[in-house]
Amino acid sequence: MMDGSEFLAAIRLRWRLFLTVVVACVAIGVGCALVAPAGYVSTVQLLVAIDGSTTSSAYQNDEVVSGRVNSYVALLTSEAVTQRVVDDLGLTTSARDLAGDVNATIVPPRTAVIDVAVTGESPDQARLLADTLAREFITYTDALESPTGADDQKVHTSVVTSASVPQAGLPRPLTFGALGALVGLVLGSVAVWLRARTDPVIRTPERAAAAAGLPVIGSVAGADPAAGEDLEGYRRLRTRLRSTTTTAVAGEATERGRAWVLTCADGESGGAAVASNLGRALAVGGERVILVDANPAGPAIADESEPGLFQVLAGSATVDQAVRRQLDGRPDVLPAGSCEEEPGDMLATPGMRMLVHRLRIEYSHIVIAAPPVLRTVAASVVSEYADGVLLVVVPGTTRRRELTRAVEKLGATGVPVVGTVMCVEPADHRWR
Repeated sequence: MMDGSEFLAAIRLRWRLFLTVVVACVAIGVGCALVAPAGYVSTVQLLVAIDGSTTSSAYQNDEVVSGRVNSYVALLTSEAVTQRVVDDLGLTTSARDLAGDVNATIVPPRTAVIDVAVTGESPDQARLLADTLAREFITYTDALESPTGADDQKVHTSVVTSASVPQAGLPRPLTFGALGALVGLVLGSVAVWLRARTDPVIRTPERAAAAAGLPVIGSVAGADPAAGEDLEGYRRLRTRLRSTTTTAVAGEATERGRAWVLTCADGESGGAAVASNLGRALAVGGERVILVDANPAGPAIADESEPGLFQVLAGSATVDQAVRRQLDGRPDVLPAGSCEEEPGDMLATPGMRMLVHRLRIEYSHIVIAAPPVLRTVAASVVSEYADGVLLVVVPGTTRRRELTRAVEKLGATGVPVVGTVMCVEPADHRWR
């Protein structure tokens, strides 16, 4: 089920759909009012009393009249009475339709006077209907009533005020437009709810959390955070990661550097950029950080013309030859380099385990950009050496089904998935 906060987020995201439905319903309501005939209302007042009443029985008479008034209000809008009006005037409308144009209310406070309002298509028709309804109602009720006691008391209805000058009803466009707005609010909410439930693409953090079954631990920009405020999301993510309890890696307790794997479900852009920016945020705090590009098929984090990770794993280059040392407070970078074999097979070798162990000794944080989970086993393999995995979700691109499958695939290998990271502005990013 969609909770209140998730529904409000869906409304904000799909406000155009919501507004379109509301405007359409208002337009339909106003259109119906314009084509419908104008209505005129005429009112007549009826008094219910007991003929031949005595002072001694006044209280009892009041109770009788009160009961009759309540019954007469319902009777005035019944087909039994309106059918008599239809027959008397020879109307083509039905008794049921005419009953819908009659409104009867008791004059407040609690009295024996009934206000009867009748709507007609013209002023003359409204007055004629009101007078005829009052006359037929009195005839009908007089025939029903019988003396209530030995003193021949009888409930009788009379006309207090004859049919008034008809007045135009409430402005139909305004009334129907307001009704259309209310209907539009309901239908717009339903439309947004259905769209959110059936949308295969993740667009909000709430839907990401629901699809992954994991918390959203950060919302960051995928572009190069040149401005300080662009890096704020990464600072919060950095704080969240620092508070995460260190877990065992491949059966061995980690006491030095901590390794984090960033990956996505099925090829969304932004993973390399998020890894680069997260590394920068970690390095700003004064800690030694290295970025490891384990995705040779994805966007390059650094220049790939020189040896990289897969040359180190193949034994054709040393770690010192492959690592790009940064001198300006930025994290060091170990690019992917060229890879002739399946990346997952090379990352599963003991050389990768030894490399991560060495980097843990030298660095406080190792940020590994891994291939998409559903494209290759590489992400699952390299995650075995890490303290946790962060799944990058790109709103409007990442699909719910793929995200769910990615979490299940990682969970099947026992990899600790910390949570998801919303990349709100994905961009191909090369660390400079």
